[in-house]
Amino acid sequence: MSHSQEEWASGEAYNYAITSDGVVVGSCGLHRRIGRGGLDIGYWLHHAWTGRGLATQAAAALVQAGRGLPGIDRIEIHHDEANPASGAVARRLGFTEIERVRLPEGPDAPGETGVQVRWRLQI
Repeated sequence: MSHSQEEWASGEAYNYAITSDGVVVGSCGLHRRIGRGGLDIGYWLHHAWTGRGLATQAAAALVQAGRGLPGIDRIEIHHDEANPASGAVARRLGFTEIERVRLPEGPDAPGETGVQVRWRLQI
């Protein structure tokens, strides 16, 4: 069984492909990384597919899926402050920015600041 299948079976994470006309252009998922009652949304798109609303559509679908899971009272989106496009996705879907946290380990990738912006939607 793959890692993704194991996470799905245990309820730890629900990962999906993002497709356009049958082509896989990214991935997204709901993850239980923020404590009891919460899910966080992760998403990634190949750079050639950004700016088309696909991340917003995928995140909206994940919000609906999260609302259907028992015991969930909030959904969050976290992103580096150098990624304003992810903040725009959260804003369009009605999330509220709750905090900015400097990560002790610093940036994950070149071009990032190491400051994580956290958005929340109460369910």
